[in-house]
Amino acid sequence: MEASQYEGQIETAIKEPKAEALVLTDDGMHLTAFWTRLLCGCGTDGRFDPIFVMENIIPLFDKSFNYEIVDAGTWKKGKFLQAYYNPEENKIVIRSDVYERALAGVALDVIIIAHEVVHCIQSIALRFFNAMQCVEFKTALCGNGSSEMQQHELQTDKITSLVLRPESLIEGKTDEEIMQKYLVSPLIQFVCGLIKTAGKNLIEALNDKSYFTQMDKEVERCAV
Repeated sequence: MEASQYEGQIETAIKEPKAEALVLTDDGMHLTAFWTRLLCGCGTDGRFDPIFVMENIIPLFDKSFNYEIVDAGTWKKGKFLQAYYNPEENKIVIRSDVYERALAGVALDVIIIAHEVVHCIQSIALRFFNAMQCVEFKTALCGNGSSEMQQHELQTDKITSLVLRPESLIEGKTDEEIMQKYLVSPLIQFVCGLIKTAGKNLIEALNDKSYFTQMDKEVERCAV
């Protein structure tokens, strides 16, 4: 989806509070798209069905997530903004006519909802990347008109395109290359991240006298 299609949305939302924008490298976008397609294809014969994902898959990964379908007659966001993701509330809001057309399979409305679903998935990915330490990324607290937010929106478009048409993710790659790039390397990085975190926690504990004082108390209590 072209960036120009979101100009009206950006103008409409320009007065919204600042939010944290996630900006990924190309590898990060591909990794996000691959795992999104893999995990969110469950129950849909491998397809990426954004409404099914919103209603059934995301709640499995994130209990704080919610969504709302707002009647078109009471919609107050203007004609250009037809759906949006509110990161502060971790909530997708969709105009009812867009939702109904997406259910009927109208491609443009499916893409609109898919874009917002990917926004939500990116917030989950941020936490995942923090744990895995396998992808370079940056975040910025910024307004909707900022360059960081525009870059974030363009990346969301790109990831949405990749999950809807995943052929470009694996095009020209052997099965071994796909396995290495999307499964083996991230797993190794994840394990290394766990080891680094465990090591850091151990060093902090060794340097924390109160930690050993508490341990002594627990030993004394168990000995009584």
